[in-house]
Amino acid sequence: MTALTFLCASTFCACTNIDTSAAKKTDQSRFYFHAAKKYESNKKTNFYVDTDNNLWAWDSVYPETPYIYDAFLPPTKPELMMNNIKAVVPTGMYNDLFYVLDTDNSLWELPTDMNPSIPKKKLLDDVAVPNMEHAITANGDLYVWGDQTRYISGMVGLTKEEMKTPRCIVKQAVHTDLDTSTSFAIDQDGYLWSWGKCRYGELGQGESNKGESYIRSSSPTIIADHVAKFYRSRDRGEPTMYALKTDGTLWAWGYNQYGAVGNGTMETVSIPTKVLDHVKTFTCTACPSNGAFDTYTNAFALREDDSLWAWGYNGEGNLGNGTTESALSPVKILDDVAEIETDINMYTNLSFAIKKDGSLWGWGYNRYGQLCTGNTEPVLLPVKITDNVKDYCPLYASLYFVKQDNTLWGSGFNISSFSNDQPELTSPVLLQENVDHIQTIDDTVFSFGKNGSLSICGYNDVVEINDSFDSPYEINRRKILDNVAWIDGVCGDIFAMTNDGKLMNFSVVTVYDGKVQPTEPVEIPLPLT
Repeated sequence: MTALTFLCASTFCACTNIDTSAAKKTDQSRFYFHAAKKYESNKKTNFYVDTDNNLWAWDSVYPETPYIYDAFLPPTKPELMMNNIKAVVPTGMYNDLFYVLDTDNSLWELPTDMNPSIPKKKLLDDVAVPNMEHAITANGDLYVWGDQTRYISGMVGLTKEEMKTPRCIVKQAVHTDLDTSTSFAIDQDGYLWSWGKCRYGELGQGESNKGESYIRSSSPTIIADHVAKFYRSRDRGEPTMYALKTDGTLWAWGYNQYGAVGNGTMETVSIPTKVLDHVKTFTCTACPSNGAFDTYTNAFALREDDSLWAWGYNGEGNLGNGTTESALSPVKILDDVAEIETDINMYTNLSFAIKKDGSLWGWGYNRYGQLCTGNTEPVLLPVKITDNVKDYCPLYASLYFVKQDNTLWGSGFNISSFSNDQPELTSPVLLQENVDHIQTIDDTVFSFGKNGSLSICGYNDVVEINDSFDSPYEINRRKILDNVAWIDGVCGDIFAMTNDGKLMNFSVVTVYDGKVQPTEPVEIPLPLT
C-alpha cells in the first residue's frame, strides 16, 4: 500500500472553512469515492463532507458480472453518519476500518460498517495531514502505526495490538512517501530520511553490517540534505530512488539493472549518487519488457536549458536515443522542451514531450501506430506528431490529443471504431470539435466540451487473436451529460458533478453485442444546494 502526502498543499484545506456557496458545496475535494470496501457484501462506501461538516455516506453496489449493461446496480441512498467532520482518510484495501479528521483536528478510527457497538477510537490530536496509517501533526511530527511499523528497527516485534498505537519517528516532516516496506520523508530543513527494509540499496543507507545491500529493518536515518523532491520508480521489479536537490542536482540510488541509476554502471548503488546538474523537472517510468511480467525503469530529466536527457531501460526504444540499447548514463535526446510526460503508471513503452512551440513529440514501441508514422515499427528517435497541442492522453494502444483550436484527435489501434473509418491503423483522426479537455478513467477516455457536455471519445480495450489485433468494441452512444464540472470514480462506477449542483452516477459497460456505452445517469440525492 503506497501513500503520498504534502503538508504544504493539503488536499483537506477546502473543508476547513464553512462556505454556503454552490462552488464550495460541490468542490471535488469534499468527496471520497470508494474510500472503503465491504468485501462481504460486494460494496464500496463513498463519503461526502458538507459545508456544515456533516459526514454523509452511501454504498456503490457491485454485481457479480460488472461491466455488463443489465448488471449495473444503482447506489444506496446517502445517509447522515456523523457531525463535526472535516475530512475522510480513504483506506483502500483495508476494508474493516477508515479514518476521519474531526473539526478539532483530532484523528479517529472507525469500522467501515459503522457498527454502533464498536466505538470510534481517537488516534491523534492536532493533526495537519492525515493519511492511511500515518499522519503529520501541526508541529511536523510524523507518526506511524499499523503495517507502517513492520520494518522499523525497534518495532519489528510489536504485537498486533501494540502496532495500533501511533509512534513518532521523524520531527518537522513536510513531505512523506511511505509504503509498508521502504519509506521516506523530507523535513523542513531539507533532510531526506529513509527507513524500513531493502534488497538492492533502495534505502540509500549504505550496505548492511554484513557488507550486503539487503537490510531487514532500519530506523529513520538521514541519507541526503537540501532535498526539494523525492521520486521512486514504481515498477514490478526492484525500485530505483531519486532526489532532486534545491541546487538543481539530481541524485539516484537503488536497483540499477539496465542503468536506471545513471552512474555509468549496472551495479547496485547503496548511497545517493549524483547523476546530473541543472535539472528542473524529472520523471521515472516503469516500462514492461516485451512479454515479461517485470517492469524496468527509464528516467527523463528536463534541464534548465530546456534540453531533455534520458537513461535506463531501452528495450523498445523507450529512451529515444536512436538505439534499443539501454543507456547507463544520461544522454541528450531533444532540445527546446517545455513539458515532459510525468505519468509514472503508463506501462506503454512510449514517451512524449511538448516543445516550447506547442508541438507534440513521441518515441518508443509504437506497436499500434500511436505515433502517427503510418506503420507499427518502433520509433527510436523523437518524431513530431502534431503542432499546437494543449492537452494529450497516451494509453496502452492509442493516443488522444486536444489542439489549441479545441479539436480532439486520436491515433493508434481502435481509433477507427470511433470515427466510423475502416482502416485499423490510421493517421490522426478528428474525433470531436469544441473540446475543452480530456480525462481518462480506466480504459475509457472522456471529453469535456466547451459547452459543458460530457462524452465518451475513446475506449482502449484491445484483444489479440492468433497474433493479430482485434478490437470488437465500438461506442454505441457518445454523449452522457450536459453542464458537467468534473468526474471521478472507476469505469464500473463513475460520478459526475454538474455545474448546477447535481451528483450523477453512471457506469461504462460492454453490452453483449460488443458495443461500449454508458448506463443512464441517476442522481444521488445529496444536500448539495
